[in-house]
Amino acid sequence: MKVVIGLVFLGVLLGFGEKWYTSQRCEKVEIILEDSRTPLLARKDIEMILSEAGKRPLEGRPFRQMDLNYLESRVESNPLVKDCQISRNLKGSLEVRVITHQPIARLIQPDLPDNGMDRYLNEEGRFMPLSERSTARVLLLSGPYFERKNNLRAVRDSSLLSLIRQIDRDSLWRAQIGWMEVDRQGEVTMWPQVGDVPVEFGPAAGRDAKFKKMKTFFRQILPLRGWSSYSKVSVKYQNQIVCTKVDTLKH
Repeated sequence: MKVVIGLVFLGVLLGFGEKWYTSQRCEKVEIILEDSRTPLLARKDIEMILSEAGKRPLEGRPFRQMDLNYLESRVESNPLVKDCQISRNLKGSLEVRVITHQPIARLIQPDLPDNGMDRYLNEEGRFMPLSERSTARVLLLSGPYFERKNNLRAVRDSSLLSLIRQIDRDSLWRAQIGWMEVDRQGEVTMWPQVGDVPVEFGPAAGRDAKFKKMKTFFRQILPLRGWSSYSKVSVKYQNQIVCTKVDTLKH
């Protein structure tokens, strides 16, 4: 009898607690933006998405009227957002954790049919719009290879995407290389941050050996000769660095 009474009492408590829990109202919306190298969105942007541009504020609304999965999907519909997790805490607040995509390059298209609309390339190989909040200091991309491309996730693009990722992750090359141009065949030409001598990289494949030759050029040849000595440098040929002199224009 005692066990039965205890179970009934426990059931009543649970029912009361659940009713109380679902009847509570949202006291505050706490937005946490995970750390990133470039803050593409501000908390105010997330608030506007959640409240439908201020038309349906969450503060003061009962939690039972909120579909957290729906709210997460609304935030994740923004192309700058990588992930969103929303939960309720015991203090009566709604916790919104947001991770934004990290741009690794910026596509500039002044001569292409897209009418010069710049886009970021994120770490997953997808293009996304620029941010109104900040400008990422990343590698610039251009060239006819990117014409009418919505992403770099195809098998044909894998070597190029890996090359861009490697530049972004390496502090030396991120500081050294400012611009990458890619022709229709996928041949890459790099332009350094300092100086105006292009580096012919060739196909994106075999990048480790080519970067090793570039490092030799920047650390051993340039300090002796200087940028003004060459009009072009090529590392695309096997086991050699080809430098074109300014005066003779001969290898």
